[in-house]
Amino acid sequence: MKIDALMMDSKDNVVTCVRDIKAGETVKYRNGDQMCEITAKEDIPFSHKISLKDLASGEKVFKYGELIGKTTREILAGCLVDHTNIYSVPRDYENEYVAEGEDSDYKAPEVKTVERDGKLQFLGYRRSDGRVGIRNHVLILPTCACGSESSRIVASQVRGAVNIVFNTGCSDVAANTEMSQKVLTGFACNPNVYGVVIIGLGCETVGHKALREKIQKMTDKPVVSFGIQEEGGTLKTIEKAVRSAREMAAQAGLVKKEWCDISELLMGIECGGSDATSGIASNPAVGELSDRLVDLGASTIMSESIEWIGGEHIVARRGATPEIHNQVIKVCEDYEKHLKVAGQDCRAGQPTPGNKAGGLSTIDEKSLGCIRKGGTRPIVEVLEQAVRPSRHGAIVMDTAGYDISSVTSMVAAGCACVIFTTGRGTPTGNAIAPVLKVTANKRTYTHMEDNMDVDLSGIIDGSTTIAECGEMLLNEIVEVCSGKLTKAEAYGFSDIAVDHVCRFV
Repeated sequence: MKIDALMMDSKDNVVTCVRDIKAGETVKYRNGDQMCEITAKEDIPFSHKISLKDLASGEKVFKYGELIGKTTREILAGCLVDHTNIYSVPRDYENEYVAEGEDSDYKAPEVKTVERDGKLQFLGYRRSDGRVGIRNHVLILPTCACGSESSRIVASQVRGAVNIVFNTGCSDVAANTEMSQKVLTGFACNPNVYGVVIIGLGCETVGHKALREKIQKMTDKPVVSFGIQEEGGTLKTIEKAVRSAREMAAQAGLVKKEWCDISELLMGIECGGSDATSGIASNPAVGELSDRLVDLGASTIMSESIEWIGGEHIVARRGATPEIHNQVIKVCEDYEKHLKVAGQDCRAGQPTPGNKAGGLSTIDEKSLGCIRKGGTRPIVEVLEQAVRPSRHGAIVMDTAGYDISSVTSMVAAGCACVIFTTGRGTPTGNAIAPVLKVTANKRTYTHMEDNMDVDLSGIIDGSTTIAECGEMLLNEIVEVCSGKLTKAEAYGFSDIAVDHVCRFV
């Protein structure tokens, strides 16, 4: 029998509607093997929640078997539950830490390995440091905002070249400059990059020569640099940079692809423009993909730590050690403290207006859906932004919740590709690493088919399973690694954002 709403856990007192419901209609849903129904007392939009019982003011609301908020007023059974009538409850981080050391009774999650018939391989570019790239770019890299337009023009003149538009690099406090340098050097060292042409202005905080020397200490890739003020202006700089980029591109063309095992892949995991279908379907499918990759020896990074808040205890339980468990809790606690010092609260910006329109009512509900994209395997490392992993397996990174900034940090850390789930839809891409966008919202896929790569809506309508979609995504990622262009990549989209600790000075 066709259902009208999904119950995520038997403890839940709300269900999420998978079609528009009119007042007076009967809503059918399953609680385990039992078919249940409730009559809607008011209109319930697609992907929004309907109450299964009368909820008193201040009563707890459960989804995924977890607390997603408390009611601000009485809500009758069959009525809409959304951001207007429930609110997020601040976390009690102090009680979420576990004992470390010899006295700890912490139980780490099980480590799994799998055997497949034959090797799972892709065609990649092996770099001298042993890492494997899936693209062979010549990167035109500005040191600051003032070098960005010249970099764009240079890249447009050379086949195989890509550029980024950098909006900072000057008038910054030391911490912001340090973050910018981590991102720029990380981009240059990404295994998808063959060589780098740097373009600076001449009066920025870290000039082109200094940046070149930093990169050359980190890699033996070809790196050249030019300063607009030194060269005598934009045209002269562009001419020299184009000549260097063309020569570098010619050399890059001599690099041959070779078969590489899937265990050598580092993949970033992102979500943006989320709605209720994200947590119900597309994020679990990507979580299944992540588990499969990790089981095969590959590594994945899940970031957006502000979107662990409300589900941080679940992420923490995946820690391979009690120390990693506590690092996850501390990241979330510190994030809230950082905002509080500035007189801010993350609940003012999370969920976003688009999230709310898509049925996500509190940061807790959003986070409980977001974290599912990271899978279930043991977390072996907690990274700061744009830091290269030192371990293989499931990894998390402490980044902003802003999806473009999060992708920026993961690519700077060396991710060769990024899988990006969305419910509402997004066109975002990255110049260095292909971004594969997936959605389980059929309306979004149909309406934004030019931007969406994969349709996972079969999970919602019951025509396919999360496990089947995880295997399908694995095959899709292998194709992308071997050269298949994502839609954002084919358009040449290049979105980056560098996180800041405070204002420009």
